[in-house]
Amino acid sequence: MKNLLFLLLLTSASLSAQNAKYISAMKKAITQLDSAKTSDRQLEAANSFARIASAEPKEWLPAYYAAFSQLSAAFNLLKENPAKALEIVDAAQASLDKAKALAPNESEVAVMQAYILIARVSENPMVKGQELSGQVFAELGKAAALNPQNPRAPFLQGMYTMNMPEFFGGGADRAKPFFEKAAALYGQQSVAELMPFWGKETNAYFLEQVSKK
Repeated sequence: MKNLLFLLLLTSASLSAQNAKYISAMKKAITQLDSAKTSDRQLEAANSFARIASAEPKEWLPAYYAAFSQLSAAFNLLKENPAKALEIVDAAQASLDKAKALAPNESEVAVMQAYILIARVSENPMVKGQELSGQVFAELGKAAALNPQNPRAPFLQGMYTMNMPEFFGGGADRAKPFFEKAAALYGQQSVAELMPFWGKETNAYFLEQVSKK
């Protein structure tokens, strides 16, 4: 019995140390991403998350953040080097697929899938918008259904709607309610450790812009 108790305590201590190491590595990588302002730095952050994902194959958040980092880099490159940007979007999709396999019913994963689709639309809005808009809204609807308190679902819906032509149901007036809903949810949000928290400041900026129109 004493030997069994010792083994249980040893296992518990080992798991606790591994968990602490994982949390520390994730916090460091998230800080790295938060301070990254260029595509090169964002890709460096993506590599940090990819290494954590390899070390922690049962955790979905490292792969999610790798996708987010890559997507941020792609948006930075979209105007100056669209071909390279689309390569990075493909890499973001590959990263997200790993997160999706681990957490298929996670609201944040559905939001990120919608965001990747929005990046693809940004390449050629008139053509890709007709092709992919239905999928964008489907993923955002799924994200909202999985977690009605997730502010990033209405935030991205507002952003996408704002940039759609008015004759397709877009424009500032139609986007405003989504930004308002997101603002309310951001105000209520209590972010658990390591969970996504992005979008609040950008949503506030867009809400201010559409309120002026």
